[in-house]
Amino acid sequence: MHIAWDDLQTVEALVRTGSVVGAARELSLRHSSISRRVDALERALGVPLFLRGATLRPTPLGLAIAERAGHMRPHALDVGALIEEQHRARAGRLVITTNEVLASLLFGALRTCGFTQRVQVRISESELALEPGVTDLALRPSHTPGGALRGQQLGRLRLGVFRARAARQDPAAWVLPSGNLRTRSSMRWWKAVPEDAGALVECDTLLGIRDACVAGLGRSVLPALLAEGDPRLVLEEELPGGPPVWLLSAATRRADAALRRARESLSEALRSAPGVWEA
Repeated sequence: MHIAWDDLQTVEALVRTGSVVGAARELSLRHSSISRRVDALERALGVPLFLRGATLRPTPLGLAIAERAGHMRPHALDVGALIEEQHRARAGRLVITTNEVLASLLFGALRTCGFTQRVQVRISESELALEPGVTDLALRPSHTPGGALRGQQLGRLRLGVFRARAARQDPAAWVLPSGNLRTRSSMRWWKAVPEDAGALVECDTLLGIRDACVAGLGRSVLPALLAEGDPRLVLEEELPGGPPVWLLSAATRRADAALRRARESLSEALRSAPGVWEA
């Protein structure tokens, strides 16, 4: 039979303090709440835990339960302190993970959100697991976000073929992605690069590919948010089929209202970023 800790600590407090008044004061409850808990527990057990009279006197079973609950009490207090510490920590911070490409988009949105808590941004190409109180939100490009996640698809990134505006370059030259970039499910746009593309440079990051294009080493496919605002680059051709981008949080049984509001506010700011999303 399962007995809730609230009931166990009520019995323990009654035995230790010796009165309903003392137990109610310690547990911050009404006298009637203490009595209802004890009555309900006795009905569930089918045996009395206290003998009624001028005072409540514990039965042998009541004493045995109180003794064992007393051993549990310090651990329960430790758990309560741990949870309270987590609440205080979360009240003062919001932890968001994203990758290097979407970081500039995230920072621009944060500027308009007006959050009062400190925002910690963790930039990683790995999909960090989301755990409330540790990592709260993730801004990710993904066709199929997996795991126990909930969130919103913000839109699809605009893509284009970009090259240097002023540099003289071979009109057939491309800056190629590395094999690792080609295999990423969120970067299916590399199929727009010709199979027989001539190239002097291959790079393993999008920022590196952009900088190689700026240097006049060739053209490449880039998300518009990385290239369109750069006066050194010019858009040759806009491409369809950009990857979906999601703002995600961990799916928990009880939704965190403050986190939900933060996610909705950030989602609105991200969606309103000009020139980032496909029409």
